[in-house]
Amino acid sequence: MVSNLTKYYGNFKALDSVSFAVGKGWIYGYLGPNGAGKTTTIRTMLGLLKPDQGEVQIASVNPTKDPVQALQSVGYAPELPTLQTFFTGMQLLDFMGRMFGLNARDRKEGIKQLLNLVGLKEWGDKKIGKYSKGMVQRLSVALALINDPTVLIMDEPTIGMDPEATAHFRNLFTTLSKQGKTVFISSHLLDEVQRICTHVGMINKGRMVFDGPITQVLEAFTQQWVIEAELKEVTKTIVSALKKLDYVQDVKTEGNKLRIELKEKKDLRGEISSEIFKRKGVLLSLNLHKITLEDAYLRALKGGQ
Repeated sequence: MVSNLTKYYGNFKALDSVSFAVGKGWIYGYLGPNGAGKTTTIRTMLGLLKPDQGEVQIASVNPTKDPVQALQSVGYAPELPTLQTFFTGMQLLDFMGRMFGLNARDRKEGIKQLLNLVGLKEWGDKKIGKYSKGMVQRLSVALALINDPTVLIMDEPTIGMDPEATAHFRNLFTTLSKQGKTVFISSHLLDEVQRICTHVGMINKGRMVFDGPITQVLEAFTQQWVIEAELKEVTKTIVSALKKLDYVQDVKTEGNKLRIELKEKKDLRGEISSEIFKRKGVLLSLNLHKITLEDAYLRALKGGQ
């Protein structure tokens, strides 16, 4: 939980009364442009920065007042991890396990499971200096999980990963949330956030502009769904008939294509195609364009306009 968090750097207010709560089992996407305050928020959540006002509770512990206890429940993967290249992946995981007080048996078994979990099973005994950027990111996530945290905080966790690895981690984060872990992701990859996150928070210029379920942000910052139809020939009869439908807001034509703006956020392609066929139209393609998180994000940053 983050409550009325305010942070100044000199006269610059980096965070302005930021508040949000992340529940158990949620995957929470924290979004905002560069300089919006995302990194400052995360550093405060980790107890690395002291807020000027407000407070943070991680697993019911204030990280500013009791950072050691708070971090026992937290795993953190930074955006650009700097790992000791002379270690192998197994050695660094073993070192971190020792730091958390894990015994030798638990470390050995846990390291084996984690390397397999992040797709580095064949690379555990290789020097980190030989890892690709994406592999370093994978190992960073494994390091964040070494203490079996209840809260996982990640800053751009899939940056530098190939599509296969990104899909792998998408499934991993979903699995972790189903196990009851809280997953907090700061990311610019809006498509990935839309695919996996249950809730989102949006910050701009240090202030929260949205906090809630991802379904609500898509509803709150969209005007309409649109159906785009391509016909062999667009006739006035077809356009006139579509415009008279109760669920159609407007119909715009461009050559042999129609842009049909809907009043309702429903997939009405079946109804639209039926109306076209009734008027002897030859339909070549029909696509539904829903609101995307990117659309909602850009509208939210502009104040909903």
